[in-house]
Order: sequence, then C-alpha cells, then structure tokens
Amino acid sequence: MPGVYGGDDVSAVVFDAGSSLLRGGWAGEDSPRVVIPSSYGWVPSDENDASSSSAAPAPAPSAAAEGDGDATMAEGNGDAPKEEQAVKTEAADSRIRGAKYLAKKATPDAKGKKRFFGDFGVGSYRKGTEISPTVVDGIVQSAPDLYHLLDHAYSTLGADSTEHPLMLTDTTSSPREMREDLTELAFEGLGVPAYYLANSTVLSSFSAGKPTSLILDVGYSSASAIPVVDGFVIRKGIFRQNDLGGAAVSRAFAHELRNPPARSPRAGGAIEELIPRYRVKSRKPVEAGKEAQWEQREAALGASQSYKAFQEGQLLHEVKESIGQVLDSPWDEGLALSRPARSFEFPNGYNDVFGIERYRASEVLFNPQLWNGVQGVLPTTASSAPGTQPAASTASSAIPLAQMVVDSISSVDVDSRATLLSNIVCVGGTTFLPGFVDRLSYELSIRQPAQRVKIHAPGNSVERRHAAWLGGSILASLGSFHQIWISKQEYEEHGSQIVHARAR
Repeated sequence: MPGVYGGDDVSAVVFDAGSSLLRGGWAGEDSPRVVIPSSYGWVPSDENDASSSSAAPAPAPSAAAEGDGDATMAEGNGDAPKEEQAVKTEAADSRIRGAKYLAKKATPDAKGKKRFFGDFGVGSYRKGTEISPTVVDGIVQSAPDLYHLLDHAYSTLGADSTEHPLMLTDTTSSPREMREDLTELAFEGLGVPAYYLANSTVLSSFSAGKPTSLILDVGYSSASAIPVVDGFVIRKGIFRQNDLGGAAVSRAFAHELRNPPARSPRAGGAIEELIPRYRVKSRKPVEAGKEAQWEQREAALGASQSYKAFQEGQLLHEVKESIGQVLDSPWDEGLALSRPARSFEFPNGYNDVFGIERYRASEVLFNPQLWNGVQGVLPTTASSAPGTQPAASTASSAIPLAQMVVDSISSVDVDSRATLLSNIVCVGGTTFLPGFVDRLSYELSIRQPAQRVKIHAPGNSVERRHAAWLGGSILASLGSFHQIWISKQEYEEHGSQIVHARAR
C-alpha cells in the first residue's frame, strides 16, 4: 500500500528544534538523548578546507583494504570485508546526498563557514567565532543550517538517518514555504525512509494526556497561549508574543544588575560589566560586595559581538535559574522586600546578595507595565495570530500572561471554554521559575472568579521543558501511527507540497 511505512520493528527518531535548544532521541523513550543548543558557532574558512564542508570527510582506508599484508582477524571471516565495504558505501552515499542538497540550497553567506555544534562547539572560545541562531521565535531561519545541526545530532545519537523514520516538530506560526523546505530537507538532505511534521502544540497536549487543553508555552524567546480541542488547534484562539519569554526575564535581570533598586540588600554597587566565563583566566575569593580579583584571558579580548552577546545571555540565564522567583500575588514592593534574599557568585568571583531584584525581573511576564519606559526589556510588537501582521506598537502593548490565557479562551466557542479553563497546561523552561504556577493561578482566579480554573504543570522537568518532544516520542511509537508517515515514494510522486495534506 503506497504511503504506509509500518512494522513493529520501526524505530523512529524525533527532533524538536526550539529557539534555545534542540532535543532529539528515539521514539518510545521517556526523555531525549540529545539536548544541545540550537545556535551554532562558525568561523570563516577557506572553501577548499575539508572541515568547512557539510559532508564528513571520507573514512581512512583500513590496513586490510590497502593490502599491506598484515594478517587480521577479519580475514578469517568472509562477511567482514563485505560489511566494511557496505559501511563505506553508505558513508559515501550520505556525503554525496548531503553535498547535492546543500549545493541546491546554497546561498552566498553559507559558503566558506566552518561550523561548530553542541555545548562544547558553541561554548568554547575560538578567535573570530560568530554565533548564529538556527531557530528564532520558534521558526527555522534556514533549512540548510538545520540540516547541519541535525546531521550533528544524528551523529551524537549514533543513528543513520536513512534507516529510521523522522518526526520533526513545527509551530503554528511556521510559514508554508518553510514546511515544504523541511520536507525537502528530510528526504533529499537526510535521505529518511519516512517523515512526519507534527505541530508542537498538539504534541504538548498529547504528552499531558489532554486532547482538549489550553497550552501556555513560555519558552526562551516567546510566549503563546493556544487552545487545542479534540487534538486540533483552534487557530482563531492563538495568542502569541514574540520576545516575551525567558530572554525577557534575563534582560530585566541585566537592567537590575546594572541599576540596583533603592532598597536592595546588596553590599556592592552597580555591576557595570558582566564578565562571562570565557574571559576569566583565574580568580581569587572575595567577600560579598567587594571588587572582584580576577585575571583576564588575553586571547579572549578579540571575541565577536555575537559571541559576547551569546555568552552574556548564558550568564544571565544562569542568574535567572539560580535566584529568579515570582511573587505569588500581584506586585507589591513591600512584600518583595520582606522575602528572603539569595546570593549569587559570578564567574570572575564577584558575589553579592540579591533581594527585590529576584522578584522584579520576573514581573515582566505578569505585570509588564512595571517595566514601561525601561529600554531594551519589553518587546516592541504586540501579540498576533498566524497569518496576520503584527501591528506597530510600543512597549506598553505587552500583554500579561494571565490576560493572554483569558483572551485565548474567550476567542473559542462558548461550549469549549469551561473545559479549557480546567485544562491549562504549562510548558516551556520559563514556567519552572519558582512561584510561576501559583501566580498564574491567582491571576486567573481574579480574572475568572466564577469559573473553575485548573492548571496542569508537571514537576518532572522532562514533561514540562521537553513536552513537545515527549509528545512526539509517544505518538511516533504507536503502532497505529505507522500508516500516517509520509513515505519516500509519496514524496517522489507529489513533491514537498504533500506535507500540507498529510501533516496538518
């Protein structure tokens, strides 16, 4: 039967590419095996440099293949040389296929790049290294860049892309053309035998076991409230705010560190410059609030602006994860001052105690008006639904998360509203800020006093941080799902447009 890729022995691979992380692993498992930054580092490279090529260099021939006369154990096994030759042939085919795909998709700025992936690839300092994102606000920016990232992820996973069906996740705001590009990437670039492009919101709902739910996804670079009814996204109820997520909280922390509040318990003053770890050669312990005693790594002085920004962002993320917290009731400066302070040590050895800053920064999510007039913290565009152009606006148009949830639910049919209010699912790493769920529950109870509000927020980090991947893992492992895969035969017959009919 055309279009069916089935069998109980099928082991699919699932990848979920977000603005901050790429998650990948085997379908049927309860956590991703590969979790790496979705951004990548690169340096300009000579086009003749083999390391700048997207295809892996050819494996060196073995001694037996060269015929040097040395006896090996393989000589006693007639199948070993055939298996070795088969592996070489598959590797060569993979390189040729990848080179053809990249040549077809080549752009002037993609040539002559030596790329580095993974935590080590992005985090290690190299002279002249630039950092480029693969995904921005949940949308893949370049299919060839994603190809390189997935190629690295497959290698880390130890999987051959030609032997396993592939499920990729996609957002509701992804352009139609990019969905086709991803399908082309899967079949022509990676050579997968079968493929499916799944909606990340539906997968999050699926992972929570709630076919009807309101998915509140607060990730690194955006926040969205999307209703799902019986496994289908209700597009008229989509509310999304780009640039209002974990990164916005980090920017608020950056402002607080450089501009201490008047009643802060800090012993030191303003932190004029954030010193990421890559700049520190050595340091000495100092008392809280005292000037740091550290030695600069001279080789790191020539870092590019994109590399500096990425590393500072990582440092602010660490600050947020370590000391950030949300008040469980609407903003009250006196209440924030009465809460316990918490200390944090920076990579250069400077350390201090932080109090009100811990709570003020997270208010950017629930009370963005508190940050009006502060440059560089709030997004400058209002929320919008897919297919509509975001209206030009000022920072004051940022919508609190609780109001975004209410607006989303109010946009669907009356019959579904009560069910959605009692099935609000929180996903995304930013929802792990201490006090986030309690504050959201309080705000919703004020806005919907006569309604029963129930929030589903798993304490397990995998279920919340990697919800879309987990939903894909469950879905792709079901026996009944095998007939839904888009087969290579179907792709060759209908082209990349088939993804619109088969993966809605």
